[in-house]
Amino acid sequence: MLNDDLTLLREYAERNSEDAFAALVSRHVNLVYSVALRQVRDAHLAGEITQAVFIILARKADSLGDQTILSGWLCRTARYAGANALTIQRRRQRREQEAFMQSQIESSAGFQPASEADAEMWNEISPLLDGAMEKLGQKDHDALVLRFFENKNFAEVGATLGASEDAAKMRVNRALEKLRKFFTKRGVSSTTAIIAGTISANSVQAAPVALAKSVTAVAIVKGAAASCSTLILVKGTLKILTYAKLKLATGIAAGILLAGGAVTVVLSSHQMGDNLSPGEIFNKAQEKYASLTSYSDVGKTVATMNGSTGTTTFTIRLGRPNLYRIEWEQNNGTAFPTAKAQAVWSAGAGDFLTMGFGVKNRTTQEMALGGIPGISSSAATTIPATFFKMGLGDQLGGPSSGEKRQADEKVGDVDCYVLASESNGTTKTLWIGKQDFLIHQIRTATSAVPGNAALPPLAAPANIRLETIAAMEKAGFPGITSTETHMNIVINKSFSKADFDYQTSTAFPN
Repeated sequence: MLNDDLTLLREYAERNSEDAFAALVSRHVNLVYSVALRQVRDAHLAGEITQAVFIILARKADSLGDQTILSGWLCRTARYAGANALTIQRRRQRREQEAFMQSQIESSAGFQPASEADAEMWNEISPLLDGAMEKLGQKDHDALVLRFFENKNFAEVGATLGASEDAAKMRVNRALEKLRKFFTKRGVSSTTAIIAGTISANSVQAAPVALAKSVTAVAIVKGAAASCSTLILVKGTLKILTYAKLKLATGIAAGILLAGGAVTVVLSSHQMGDNLSPGEIFNKAQEKYASLTSYSDVGKTVATMNGSTGTTTFTIRLGRPNLYRIEWEQNNGTAFPTAKAQAVWSAGAGDFLTMGFGVKNRTTQEMALGGIPGISSSAATTIPATFFKMGLGDQLGGPSSGEKRQADEKVGDVDCYVLASESNGTTKTLWIGKQDFLIHQIRTATSAVPGNAALPPLAAPANIRLETIAAMEKAGFPGITSTETHMNIVINKSFSKADFDYQTSTAFPN
């Protein structure tokens, strides 16, 4: 049959056929699980996302149109659900070292590329693949899913899309070229033939054996027996689907107005971006950081307290799964101690810290990047925590503090969204690039507290002793403002492990 997927879906929608739905799950569970796993890098969470996607399919079974390419629809829904799951995960601020455990997760989840060369290419494009697919038009997207995710020949792709074999081949080749350009811009150079072979060989892994049965059992009753966390994921993903549909409808309407010669202002993508909510901006920024293979920048933090100003200059270099090197120098201002040549780093063989005294201390990633007393450079706790999804310190942990849009501003020559929130006397402001969705500036301002008053929680770091906090409350706490600016940002550059070893540093030699 031309579209057997929709035949089975109609059988379920009209006759509540459990066998028909089970056949759909069995046919597509590996595809959905693989898309989810690439995004979240957690086998358990990928299974929950897979369940949520098929619950949504069951609920929308009677509303999908006759032209729907079900495998393409499932891929898009899995990406939305994956992004939503990461948002929920960050909001809970789980202190899981997901990036550090990435290689272990992949080995236990069935990642088995065909050869060393294939494995190397797959490791480069895997974190970028779903973001690249998201950039394609729907027909190009569906054509690649059919050709390389489902391994259909060009005749089958054409028949499913309602086109000839030659037309399907041309569409697939054009879409592959778009992927190649996307990867090249992010530092991964290859040919369309190699990209096609790598995706075809690796894009779909086997889901856990029991997953298809559990997914079918829960989905056919449309989630009535699902866990609370799965239902939250379903609800959030349905909202994203609705937004995507409205966004598409708005774009179509704008195109009709333009074609008809109506005298009106047609919304451009840039203008529509200006209408994004804080939650949507956070989601896009989360997806961007999750897609990066590496990140580097230089920057400066300026902090003022009691009329004194301290300036910290820093360099940041990050790579997956557990590669980082952050170096900083602190100077100026009597309120801030000076300790030069400070650094935290890991070249994959342990996490280390030096405070500039010739001593290399072994520590953990959390302590190295965020918990060492005396590190007042916020550069050591913000971007790395966001890149590695460390929970505490992750600037994109979700708009849980009532972030509100402010007037857009520039940081240097970069147009930015400005989001601000206030909690317990502390105001935090984020500047997120409108084009790259990366953090370019962070400002934290804590109000002064008079003597004999309780300190706001965010003004008292967790590593300060209780008696010290009591003394500060008695004496009063001065207001403090810290502004952290990131410049010369470079993403997805190819680094070697030696680039992260502090012993090779020339900027801050031992």
